[in-house]
Amino acid sequence: MFKIELKGEVIDKIDNFIDSYLNSFLILFIDSWIEDVYLIEENYKKIATKFRDQIYFSLKDTCEKDIIFWKRIWDNGELSIIISVWNYKIFIDYRENNISKIRYIENVEFYKK
Repeated sequence: MFKIELKGEVIDKIDNFIDSYLNSFLILFIDSWIEDVYLIEENYKKIATKFRDQIYFSLKDTCEKDIIFWKRIWDNGELSIIISVWNYKIFIDYRENNISKIRYIENVEFYKK
């Protein structure tokens, strides 16, 4: 099993993605005149939290494995994989140290399927 280390930029990208995901739903209910709009907003906040947790779980679950299938090796030595989480494809760029058994996640990109 490999240990995973996320760069600060990766955590920021995931957090910004989740904020954008949540705001795209919340903006629909601004001035909607729905009486219990707060219930809808709270539900979307729970969904966004579950989505964020699923992203981190899938990232960890995939990258901790000893062997990762379907990875791409770039000329500069960087590795890339694609994982699916809910309705999104996540492109992950990483480097690995086989001696220390550490994978350094350097970049993530989100694309809707």
